[in-house]
Amino acid sequence: MAEQRMFQEALDAIKQGERLRARDLLTRLLRTDSSKVEYWLWMSTVVDTRNEKIYCLESALKADPGNQTALRGLIILGARKTDPPAKPAPIIRRKWSDDVEKSLEQPKSIWQSIWQSPILRWIGLLCLSVIVISLLVLGILGIRKGNEALFIRVTPFPTSTSNVTPSPKVTRTLVVRSPTPTYIGPTPLWMFLTQTYTPVPVYINTPHPVVEAYRIALRAYGRGDYNQMLDFIQQAKQADPNAVDLYYYLGEAYRLLGKYDEAVKAYADGLKINPAFGPAYLGRARAMLGQNPGANVTADLEKAIQADPDLADAYLELATYFIKIKDPTSALLNLMEVERIFPQSPILYVLRGQAYLLTGDNASALVNAQQAFELDKTYLPAYITLARALLVNDQPSEAAYYAEIYLRYEPQDADGWIMVGRSRLLNKAYQQAVEALDKAIFLNDEAWEAYYYRGKAQLALGQAQLAVNDLVVAVQRTTSNFQYTFDLAEALCKAKRYTDAFRTFNSAEQLAGDDDERAAVYYYRAQVAEEAGNLLEAKDDWARLLALPEAVTPEEWREYAQQRWDSLHPPTATVTSTTTKVPTLTSTPTVTPSFTPTSQSMATPTPTR
Repeated sequence: MAEQRMFQEALDAIKQGERLRARDLLTRLLRTDSSKVEYWLWMSTVVDTRNEKIYCLESALKADPGNQTALRGLIILGARKTDPPAKPAPIIRRKWSDDVEKSLEQPKSIWQSIWQSPILRWIGLLCLSVIVISLLVLGILGIRKGNEALFIRVTPFPTSTSNVTPSPKVTRTLVVRSPTPTYIGPTPLWMFLTQTYTPVPVYINTPHPVVEAYRIALRAYGRGDYNQMLDFIQQAKQADPNAVDLYYYLGEAYRLLGKYDEAVKAYADGLKINPAFGPAYLGRARAMLGQNPGANVTADLEKAIQADPDLADAYLELATYFIKIKDPTSALLNLMEVERIFPQSPILYVLRGQAYLLTGDNASALVNAQQAFELDKTYLPAYITLARALLVNDQPSEAAYYAEIYLRYEPQDADGWIMVGRSRLLNKAYQQAVEALDKAIFLNDEAWEAYYYRGKAQLALGQAQLAVNDLVVAVQRTTSNFQYTFDLAEALCKAKRYTDAFRTFNSAEQLAGDDDERAAVYYYRAQVAEEAGNLLEAKDDWARLLALPEAVTPEEWREYAQQRWDSLHPPTATVTSTTTKVPTLTSTPTVTPSFTPTSQSMATPTPTR
């Protein structure tokens, strides 16, 4: 009973033009029972692409091999061939028998007499041939014209016949190209049925004069053939220059072809016709981001939402923008709206996972990344987001696994190689980490994270100077990161460049955000000062370390600091100080990385290469 009510709701949604809602309901029904023919037939009417329609209709035929509606639909889509046309029977020249010859001796009618005349017989055959050929030619032309001007729609009722509805009369001649069927990637239909979120819905049904051009354009849109889409939208627009959705699709064609200037103009022209058309604002925002990835397009996105509060794409674009500018709170607010509209969208959970990573709520980030992965195992951003969440939750092996799967399909993504490099670094596979980070830098030499983690791996391999070179690049490009600056100072110590190390520790002190970070600076800078012979500076740092609260200073650090301070500042002149071996910097203190820029500037060291 519940299934029947849901099915009826889906039918009502289709009648009302709510394709996305209908698709969501049918998706749930198919998950419950994938053998229902009517579910598949109706699903074929609300999916977007040709391959998805074919899959639905093939599934209907699998459940009911004799279903004529599904079969006719596949024929219309070009996925099945019609039965070959009946060929005319060949003319067989027969030899008259004796019995027949005898019959000729009987009285003949006037038609028999005419037929016996060779001249009249050949004239008759010639006329008959002309008539037959003319009928065949006219029939072929009529079929071709009908295929161009006739709109055939699969009526998704489980009946034994299909409905063929002629389209409005075409007022101009169209050049109809028959596109070669291609696979519409990147994901198959079974993924689509698990993902209820899709791009901007086609909810404008303007009665265009050139109907077939419009339909061909939309089919090309679903196929990814944007050049053909552009051609036919231009045809339809010339005949109906006041249809706002034509300008929207014109902008989409330009945008997807990378012609962002033309796209912005097309969207703007559509908004002149109808300033309340939400998708045009969304399209213009996306085109402007294509022109300049750093552009602030919040104004257009907010107008899109104001015009259509259920336009999920606009909320997603806003969330993406806020994540980019590191405003996770605003991103999460917009994602709440997406959850209201499409709660099963994997894109929703990917973006929410990224937002939680920015807030430091690593546990919630992992939960959302796992949810995105479960909803759609073919959605590649889910893999890299899951890898990042696993990494910050101290699961580097698992992180490497998902990042490497991601790179099988996106080998040119530098961020993916950075994730692999970080995972291998934490697994102490230092050489393999260097190799992965080499690839990241080759793909994007502006990726400062790659330089930082490669420097860390090289430092672990004992290649101190190579580590210094990479860490200098990372520090110069971040300019206000304590952890990066501190690690550079440590690498300079390992390279025995104590003067540069001392200056770099000074820069790290300016960036320290709490007593834990200051304690690390004092502890190591004091040792560097002693190595450089600056005993007064060393004594001051040991005193600063001892003045910090005991809770932020490891016990072994305090004991060693007290010992060194006593040695450098004896209580009496008669006491001879003992020399204690300075410990080597074999381990980095526990310091929480701070990726939040501060307003303080840092004096970047200029080490001698």
